[in-house]
Order: sequence, then C-alpha cells, then structure tokens
Amino acid sequence: STGLDGREDLQQMILELGFDWVSCLYPAHAAMEDLHGTDNPPSQTAYDNILAAQRAAQPFLYPTGLLEIPMSPVSDIGAFRTGRWQLEYFLQAIRTSVRWAIEHKAMFDFLAHPSCLGVVDPGFQAIDLICNMVDQSGGQAEIVGLDTIAKRSRQSVEK
Repeated sequence: STGLDGREDLQQMILELGFDWVSCLYPAHAAMEDLHGTDNPPSQTAYDNILAAQRAAQPFLYPTGLLEIPMSPVSDIGAFRTGRWQLEYFLQAIRTSVRWAIEHKAMFDFLAHPSCLGVVDPGFQAIDLICNMVDQSGGQAEIVGLDTIAKRSRQSVEK
C-alpha cells in the first residue's frame, strides 16, 4: 500500500535498469468488514473509502525521479476472493471510480487478474462498463496503455 515510498535504493535500482516508471502502489482503501468474506453488500463507507483511494491513486514522482502509476482500487481479488462480493457490487465500485476519473480528468488504472475476473465475470461486464463509460464521455476520456499514461503524467508532474 506504500509502493516504493522510503525505498530510494529500489527506486534507483529500477532507474538504473532503464525503467522510468513503475506501477506497484495499490492504496489501502476498504473498511475491513467489507473485505473479509461476509457475503454482505459493501457498506457506503467501503465505497467512500474506495473513491478516496482513487483520488489518491494518481501518478506522482518519487524523490529519485521514478514515476509511480498507482493501481486503482478495488481489485477483483479484493472484491471477489477476499470480500466475496457479487459482481454488481464490483461494477458499482468501478462505475463510481471511473466517473470520478472522467469528471476530474484523472487516471483510472484497472487492476484485474484473468484467473479471478474471468471466473466471476465471464461476460466481461467490468471491461464493457469501463469501455462504455469512456465511449460516452464525449471525448473527455480515452483508453490508453501505461506507457502513454507515464509519458503524459511525467509531462504534467514535471511542470
């Protein structure tokens, strides 16, 4: 949940290997009771915490100049394996975070694992939701790879 904060040695090693960005920070976000297999719907507090973490999960530079591109909460593992959420709860969390990212011209870095998401969402509803929201954004959002995010983020954080 802290990425490479305080680990300038690792930041420097990554830079020396020729990388100028990483995506290793996954911010803490959920009310604990909502991610421990209760089979209950997430509380409003959980959704609020996810959105607060999304606000914080924006690219930044470490002291060494290494760019961090945080992953957006909530991951499929957190929602489905740990929290035992239903798909509709996960889609609501995505909808809220993507809406915020579009409204604030911010980044949403979807974190999913094929071995999990493919099982609980075989129809790719989560991917369709993100794509549809971007399509309906009137040009305010686009789907790009992390290299593009890194290039754009570096330009904006170095200003």
